[in-house]
Amino acid sequence: MDDAKKKAVIFTVAVTQFTMPFMFSAVGITLPVMGREFGASGLDLSLVESVYIGSVAALLLPFGRLADMHGRQPMFRLGVLLFAIFTLLIGFAQNIETVICLRMIQGMVGGMGIATNMALLTNSVPKDERGKAMGLAVAAVYVGLSAGPYVGGLVTSHMGWRWIYYLSMIPLGISYYVAHRNLNGKFRPSDEKFDYPGSFVVALSVAAIVFGGTSLGAGWFGPAALISGLLGVALFVYMQNRSESPLVELTLFKERRDFSDAALVQFINYAGTFGIVFLFSLYMQSVKGFSPHDAGLVLVIQPIVQAVLSPLCGRLADKFSPRVLALLGMLACTAGTIMGAMVTADTSLPYLYSMFVVLGIGFALFSSPNMIILMSSVPPSRYGFASAISGGLRTIGMVFSMVIIAIFLSTVMGKAPVSPESAAEYLTVMRFSLSSLSILCGIAVLISIRAVLKRQRVAKNGLCVQSAGNSKEG
Repeated sequence: MDDAKKKAVIFTVAVTQFTMPFMFSAVGITLPVMGREFGASGLDLSLVESVYIGSVAALLLPFGRLADMHGRQPMFRLGVLLFAIFTLLIGFAQNIETVICLRMIQGMVGGMGIATNMALLTNSVPKDERGKAMGLAVAAVYVGLSAGPYVGGLVTSHMGWRWIYYLSMIPLGISYYVAHRNLNGKFRPSDEKFDYPGSFVVALSVAAIVFGGTSLGAGWFGPAALISGLLGVALFVYMQNRSESPLVELTLFKERRDFSDAALVQFINYAGTFGIVFLFSLYMQSVKGFSPHDAGLVLVIQPIVQAVLSPLCGRLADKFSPRVLALLGMLACTAGTIMGAMVTADTSLPYLYSMFVVLGIGFALFSSPNMIILMSSVPPSRYGFASAISGGLRTIGMVFSMVIIAIFLSTVMGKAPVSPESAAEYLTVMRFSLSSLSILCGIAVLISIRAVLKRQRVAKNGLCVQSAGNSKEG
């Protein structure tokens, strides 16, 4: 691929990496205004977010497999185009039911882009430049997440919630134009069979896990859906072991330990850290008495630090061992989470600033190098699968993090609201939750240490074999 097309891939992937997380975080700010306009219930408003993330996660694996079989470039182009169209249509919705339906479709077609973007990047960028490119892509995700609440609040206050969807069409339209001009691959026929039963089971199972995990407080539905989803995953693994054309080649996890380790650590990283922002948003407003705006200014420290450092960490991964960098990142994430578990009602602002800086550095050091390990551990014919696995584990890890917090909220506080009056109970929830998340991060550190030591042993054995060969020749 020539230099112009390589830059086009990096640009369009970065734009979509920014826009899709931006849509998730910005929409949350618009929900109260949207709810008042449509007279929507709290459940309706929660569905606006949960159906989006659930739809994205449910179809990542099927889309990743289809992209490997029939072409990643056309799948990515189609995903960006449809995502842009349905984003625009949401802005014209006249009732909450239409918004929910369109958000579900928006998530489904968004999965086409997420399942293929890292595969495109890996396939288009030379190995010695891959870290820099992935660093830019990862930075775009966190710029989108951090810009969403601020820009969303600004636009909603001055222009109305519909303009979030109208204005998002600008970067999406530019991204599609660049992709259409430079990524001209077409869908191709394939002799491989597609696993329709497996796709159906995994889509339902992942959706059930996401919806169940985000609805634990909604009576019996949440736990029932979560358990059904986990049982569905077990059924899916059983089906894959017996299928002649599996959706997921489980042998990749067994035979390529670098891939399985990187995938597991990525899941644990998100499971162990995603809920921190949620916990501290409530802490600063209900315990410290901050306004939402002031709380947001503190919370934005972490994604800003990560967005600034991710490209640099990506470049470092091109020159140094990505496994060592990912290990350092997990160590920093673990340290930041432990710092969070030690927070009390009297904790100073400088301490909180330091904690979020440490977490931001950890995420920056971890994200790009670990993605390089993940994508480089599979053959090019399975880049779509690896990209989809990455996105799926990220999403399920986020849900798992919130499930842990929900369990402690329900057992310690019951149905009591988080308020200044219940600050002591909420601090107990924070301490138990963050201690549990710290243990998860510690497990990821141990897995990362094992991977680094294993790589060093392999390199050492290789040098010994080479030295022995040279001695024989002498």
